[in-house]
Amino acid sequence: MHGNHVLFSLSCSSFFPPFILCLAVHRALHPHLRPLMLGALACRGRMAHLNVYHRSWRPIVSRLASVRCNHVDTGTLDFARRNAAIAREPDRFYPSLSQLPPPTTSVAHFLDRYANLDADRPENQECVRGRIVSVRTLGKNMSFVTLEAAARRVQLILNYNVMAAHSPGLTRAQFADTAAALRPGDHLQASGFPGVSQRERTLSLKCTTPVVLLAPATRPLPPRLEDPIKRAQNRVLDYLVNGHETLRLRGAVLRALREFLDARDFVEVETPMLTARSNGAAAEPFVTHARANDTRLELRVAPELWLKRLVVAGVDRVYELGRVFRNEGVDATHNPEFTTLEFYQAYASMSDLISLSEQLFLHVLRSVDTPRAHQLLEQLACNGNQFQRIEFLPTLQRETNIDFEAIDLSNPHEIARALKDKDIHLPSHVKSPQQMLNALCARYIESKYCESLLPTVIYHHPTVMSPLAKGNPADGLRTTKRFEIFICGKEYINAYEEENCPQRQLDKFIAQQKSHQLYGDKESLAIDTPYVEAMKWGMPPIGGFGLGVDRLCMLLAGKDRIEQVLSFGTIDDVDRQ
Repeated sequence: MHGNHVLFSLSCSSFFPPFILCLAVHRALHPHLRPLMLGALACRGRMAHLNVYHRSWRPIVSRLASVRCNHVDTGTLDFARRNAAIAREPDRFYPSLSQLPPPTTSVAHFLDRYANLDADRPENQECVRGRIVSVRTLGKNMSFVTLEAAARRVQLILNYNVMAAHSPGLTRAQFADTAAALRPGDHLQASGFPGVSQRERTLSLKCTTPVVLLAPATRPLPPRLEDPIKRAQNRVLDYLVNGHETLRLRGAVLRALREFLDARDFVEVETPMLTARSNGAAAEPFVTHARANDTRLELRVAPELWLKRLVVAGVDRVYELGRVFRNEGVDATHNPEFTTLEFYQAYASMSDLISLSEQLFLHVLRSVDTPRAHQLLEQLACNGNQFQRIEFLPTLQRETNIDFEAIDLSNPHEIARALKDKDIHLPSHVKSPQQMLNALCARYIESKYCESLLPTVIYHHPTVMSPLAKGNPADGLRTTKRFEIFICGKEYINAYEEENCPQRQLDKFIAQQKSHQLYGDKESLAIDTPYVEAMKWGMPPIGGFGLGVDRLCMLLAGKDRIEQVLSFGTIDDVDRQ
């Protein structure tokens, strides 16, 4: 707007133009007058024609006559003009890269190559591409632009005198127009030579030709975005404003996991995600329907049984790093879609698995650079780079004063009587032996021994809790060669020696189905006959390992909620984008 007072007319014959004009006027008003305008619009919103001289508008018009234009959103008007120009000449604003000279270097390589530069190098011509983070103009002859690419930033110096010396015919007006048109969010190509700024001696690219716009931002970027809800509901804007350190940390974690296993001759594979029967973990699956062959299908809850088939097939060391799906709710540490690492190694014992877990953890911690990673390394160093160890039943017996050796752990009534004698109460929905022992473990072991930053191993879980694990011969198979690893009260790793006897595995599957029928335990494993048949070809002793990758990323990034380490948040956040 131009002038000292708001002068306008809203009389027109269609709804859209006056609506746009009303928005512009609304933004120009003093905040105390905006509700009046909105109220009038609400009253007249269904009219085919809007006319400011209708009596419902007259009070507003009379008050606007004395309001000075001190609240015009110049940024909105600026981008409106820019977008109009883009609409007229899109090819000018979105050039094909094939029409331009290729860059000679990346921002990262430029920074590394000239890191120790202390004087201008006009003989070294460089060309870079990136996104504008900020623009600072000093008068008509100089601008400073911060350019970002691949999380590295370099300063561009646009100096008219330097450009004019290398670009004959460039006028001050052309230079000023080019510099004034730059906005944060624009992608551009810049050519010049490496040098240092005069005052701060900052490494910079001193442009010798006008920068070339590769793609413009068509809406203004906010200087800050701190509201967690707004950040979660617009991750693109969140990354643009707040950066993507967590994404890069996650990438570093995934690389470190692969490096560790690849160096030990593990083969990375991809197993089926859609099958007629999902199995391999105590979880409720997502169910869908294939129209092509009228088949009920389930999304996998774990890749475990497929990976163990591959070990039977002769792939002695195998792993998969990928997504699994479980039909459960969303909370601070759970999302129905999440990432796991599972590996299986022939001839590996529980002790081997614990040692591998410690080595893997140390490798990941040394591969990332975060405060939490340094704290974990210090904790482990104080404990000889080993995890703390807690045995399941002896610890539970000590905490509850119940003699679990005298109880049939597959009988929920015996467990319930023992708990009643000690005045221990569990929630009413906890009915199956597996659920009861899980609840007791959470209350008396996890909450008391697993809250520290030092990783804690809980080992020798009862057989009834571990239908895929091999029994522990030291106690007559009452427990299994299984362990879980907790840090700060959260589970990160579940691992065990795999049951490799086909008949015992079938018996355990049948027991799980009885638990499902008797107690409605939806997390009981289904009978997987094809898997048992595959075992009959000769399954070697196997050590199996599962890691929650999202939780590991949360730990290393120092985040409290799982959505903070997922590229677009939890399923609730994804649905809002």
